[in-house]
Amino acid sequence: MKKILLCFDNSETSLVASEVALRLAKTFGSEIVGIHGYNAAMHEGAFKSMEPFLPSRYQKEETLQKQREVHNDLIHTGMEQISLSCLKSLNGSFHRAGIHFKTVVREGKNFKALQEILSSEGGDLVVVGSSGFNCNGNGFLGSVCLRLLRGNDKDFLIIKKDVNHTQPTGVVCLDGSSTALHALRAAKRFVEQCDATLHLLYVFDSSLHRNLFGRLKESVMDGEHFSFNSKEQERLHDEFIDKGLATVGKMILDEAEREVFSTGPEYMKKILDGPIYRRICDYASEVEADLLFVGRTGRHFTEGIDIGSVAENVVRYAPCSVWVAGSKR
Repeated sequence: MKKILLCFDNSETSLVASEVALRLAKTFGSEIVGIHGYNAAMHEGAFKSMEPFLPSRYQKEETLQKQREVHNDLIHTGMEQISLSCLKSLNGSFHRAGIHFKTVVREGKNFKALQEILSSEGGDLVVVGSSGFNCNGNGFLGSVCLRLLRGNDKDFLIIKKDVNHTQPTGVVCLDGSSTALHALRAAKRFVEQCDATLHLLYVFDSSLHRNLFGRLKESVMDGEHFSFNSKEQERLHDEFIDKGLATVGKMILDEAEREVFSTGPEYMKKILDGPIYRRICDYASEVEADLLFVGRTGRHFTEGIDIGSVAENVVRYAPCSVWVAGSKR
């Protein structure tokens, strides 16, 4: 983890994000790039919309044009300086910790400006608050956070609250996908440095399969001359689904154990049945997890998916901060 990109806007969550980024940088010897986007063009548009309401002495086109130029220069210069000043406030804490820190600001629509910076800077991890100044409760994700997450195949640490670095508890969501293994490797690096306890979690939803089987049964029994031993088929199906999906989960956890944990930190394995994202979040609450690790897409990935539904809902409803592992390595 050589370079950490920290999205910072001076909101409460970004202040927490800066503290987490600082501790990660100290742990892994990383440099930090503080990034911020400012939208001067939006203020230019707002100024133009107010022109008809200016006093009559300002309504001449020559005067208006001069006012536009003065206003635009002031806005561009002022907002750039405000952005730099906002990031400069972090200099002291990073300098005292011996962390190399630089700042990059760019004009443009906030998430687009940040995406351009992410593309040009590269980096190994993006740390961003789950929301900025507009937080509306459980399940809410800020538009910048969500658009960055959907638009960039990188490792993201989505900050919802502070991440404990003293013997923390981590939960890794595994489903047999390559991105879940990337999440597991990230979790291993984290817990090895922080003396953490790790839970390897597999969740399957048997009720979904039962529902689909019930609809199939109703459909085929409506056909003519079709013999269907409903009760026996249901018994066999339910037994196969319950035992089969649990067995698949055991295989996935055992494979993860062999591949990543031949040596290393303490960990536990858990297989659960229920609605997948909800059960993950509930389990994180039960074990008082400090950090959840999840791959950005699962086993059902197909071209065109930017982030899986389970990953997005985990980010939305998790009781703790979430590390979303990218698929590209």
